[in-house]
Amino acid sequence: MDFPSNPNLHEETVNLPNGPLMVDEPVHIEIHDTPEALRALEAEWRALETRVADGLGYFQSYDWCANWCSVYLESASDASARKLQLVTIRRAGQLACIIPLMQENRALGLKFHRSIGAPLAQYSNILLDTALLPIAEMRMCWKEVCRRFDSDAILLKRFPQASQMATILDEENIDRESEEVSLVMELDTIDSWTPFQASFSKSVRRGRRRRLQKIERELGDVKLEVHFGGTDAYRKAISLALDFKRQWLKESGRNISAFSGPDVAEFLMALQGDSAARQGAMAYVMTAGGKPIAIELGFLQQQHYYCFLGSFDWAHRNYSAGKVQMEQSLQWAIENQISMIDYLGNYEAYQGDWSNGTAAMASYRAALSQKGRLYIGLWDRRLKPTAKAAFRRLPANIRKSLIAVLRDR
Repeated sequence: MDFPSNPNLHEETVNLPNGPLMVDEPVHIEIHDTPEALRALEAEWRALETRVADGLGYFQSYDWCANWCSVYLESASDASARKLQLVTIRRAGQLACIIPLMQENRALGLKFHRSIGAPLAQYSNILLDTALLPIAEMRMCWKEVCRRFDSDAILLKRFPQASQMATILDEENIDRESEEVSLVMELDTIDSWTPFQASFSKSVRRGRRRRLQKIERELGDVKLEVHFGGTDAYRKAISLALDFKRQWLKESGRNISAFSGPDVAEFLMALQGDSAARQGAMAYVMTAGGKPIAIELGFLQQQHYYCFLGSFDWAHRNYSAGKVQMEQSLQWAIENQISMIDYLGNYEAYQGDWSNGTAAMASYRAALSQKGRLYIGLWDRRLKPTAKAAFRRLPANIRKSLIAVLRDR
């Protein structure tokens, strides 16, 4: 295999050896580093999404990545801390693969490649058309892409093990940081809500009915509203959901950095949806007596629903509003022929009531420099897990005080 020798070039043609499954055309690898270059790919990108039809690829979709660039590269106050590193691979002029990455600048001069939108992006993945670029060739292309990165490490969180790229990462013996599962609810075999609801035991149905009745008796009639991205109602729902979530984090002494930044609301509000096509960003808003008490933000792509953010009004924390909202959202999903609900790896015990399967995930990290090896070996593997575990063992009131101090700095 003859790769060009200049590692600084961002656009090169690569001749790969041909075999019985190979297409007799060279591949062309390019690393795009401007939002304008990303937007120029829109039509081809959307066409690749359709061809690949990956049920775990929303966070690699054009909508997600283009909106991230608009907010975090072009308008965010700390935009200089990151740079687009969008990898495209073509064969015979056709877009065969997209690897949506960014480079982050950290303290001590460290530079990392991560998935676009991390930590908001819940899955790492690629879009790969194996009819144009078989796995054997993709493996060689990945090696060449890594060679060109001017970075200290590649950090890929939550890579679906069903992804073809996960096979490559495993075969390359790239360090697995962790393994976990996402709970999922497969709905393909569920024809309607009534028989599905009846399949649960009487005690379970009674408990759910009592929760709903308590809310309606004390707060008013319960209704579920569904708002898709691009509407004022959706944007208002996002703003309120983030307020709910941040209040819960404050009161429970927790910190999720992904939701603490000043640009999170702008980014989530900008995501588009299509109510007619049942695609894109959407928000479930459950009201009681006309007032929102629980909100869930998610994304629909190819009948796969990603449950991204659940929240409830802290003032009504004793009503189990989030559980009632999840049941109503599930009914909507079944009635609208959604094929799967994905809880995105953020396991909570109550989600087990609304799941019937799992999807395996793994996180990977690969050092590309001596500094990267030191970071992964000392901080990522040892000090960081120890610090997190120690923080979680602290009493809730101390955690709340520490988070408040760090937030105000």
